[in-house]
Amino acid sequence: MTAIDQPDDASIRQQSFLVRHVFYDLENQNSGLDPDKNYFSENDFASILLRAEHFGLGLFNIEAYLDGKLYGTENHETYRKKSTQPQWYKSAFGKFKRAHKGMLYRADFKVSQRLLDRQE
Repeated sequence: MTAIDQPDDASIRQQSFLVRHVFYDLENQNSGLDPDKNYFSENDFASILLRAEHFGLGLFNIEAYLDGKLYGTENHETYRKKSTQPQWYKSAFGKFKRAHKGMLYRADFKVSQRLLDRQE
């Protein structure tokens, strides 16, 4: 791993926050997909969205996977919403759920610096 590939302190703190406060008690369903990312079942991802809303986290995009292949991606800009507004990610998740049952989901999160500082 080169210095460019190594995560910075902020990335490590954010990932640590997500593991402790958002992903706890949920099973990462990653089996052969990108090894550095977490993928969750529909039910677990629904829990993640509730927890993200509770903490006011930003979600930049949601990816849905069907049979190990990317099915679709939605992002907050498409919905003309801020990444922290739960309306967009609830709507996007509902759209994916209606399209196919049993997909895996992942998202790109943003934990605010203020929230990270409060958790230390």
